[in-house]
Amino acid sequence: MKPGIALALLLVAPLASAQVYKCKGASGETTYSQSPCAAGAEPMKLRSNRAASESVGELANRTAVYRTTEMNDAGIAERNCLQSEQSRIYGPFESRSQAVNQQVADLNRQLAAASSNLAGATSESGIRAQISSLQQSLSSERTSADSQMSTARERCSSARRGREKEVHEKYSNAPASSS
Repeated sequence: MKPGIALALLLVAPLASAQVYKCKGASGETTYSQSPCAAGAEPMKLRSNRAASESVGELANRTAVYRTTEMNDAGIAERNCLQSEQSRIYGPFESRSQAVNQQVADLNRQLAAASSNLAGATSESGIRAQISSLQQSLSSERTSADSQMSTARERCSSARRGREKEVHEKYSNAPASSS
């Protein structure tokens, strides 16, 4: 990590870790640490451009940004949930659908090759029954997948609404000022 980035990260770290030490690495590079690098190491004096307390407007702005970010995160989590459920539910169905469509295509080829005599008519009837059975099975699986997805949508949406309620409660109880 570049020294400037490391220092910036340490400067924005919580106040509980306010001591920062500037050190030399094994190959001479500058590093920053929260622990002393050597015996007798002195912590750096850190300056902050930020006022000791924030105004009511600054607090309101910061709170609005945090609230908006958390609400957006709830929406993103819902979209991720839906995408995951869609893959889980419709992925196997799509694979099964491709296999059934291949079977139907093979049966249609057999149907086209069946002769037009009594034995051929009996064979055609059996092939048509197989095709119908496959199509009904696929239709039933589609209905089941749609039902599962509907339940998943409600579950994902409910989780989002719950998270949004938590965020609303968290920020409606936030203090108006820290000064």
